[in-house]
Amino acid sequence: MKRFLFPVLAALALTLGSCEKNECDCKQPLTAEVLTQAATWYLSEYSVGDQTERGSAIKDRFALRFGSDGSYRRILLSDNSETAGTWSINSATRQLFFIDHRGDPQEYSVAERNTSPESLWLSRAAKTGPQEYFLFKQVP
Repeated sequence: MKRFLFPVLAALALTLGSCEKNECDCKQPLTAEVLTQAATWYLSEYSVGDQTERGSAIKDRFALRFGSDGSYRRILLSDNSETAGTWSINSATRQLFFIDHRGDPQEYSVAERNTSPESLWLSRAAKTGPQEYFLFKQVP
């Protein structure tokens, strides 16, 4: 009986252990729908090197509005002035491309920090030094 009981208990333990949900360490997909679902994305945090600024402490804080037609507006929050440009995404490489109002191209990576559809972490190489990180929070 003991010889039979041990394999049954082992099988039961394996069965019950396999029923646990595995937490997905999945990346939020980067799609046009993700970007355009929010009315406005507000810059909430800016980091470069070991320095981080949050909220109103961010110099030249701005918000972004993505249009489904590939246009975007950048709103400077200090005076509500707006500039416009175009944007596109490469979902496979998680790259976000902008052409600003002066015609200058800018490229951002969707950072690995993205954990929810309400936040968008972008990164790019700083002009000098380490990576820059931008956290945007959506406001419907």
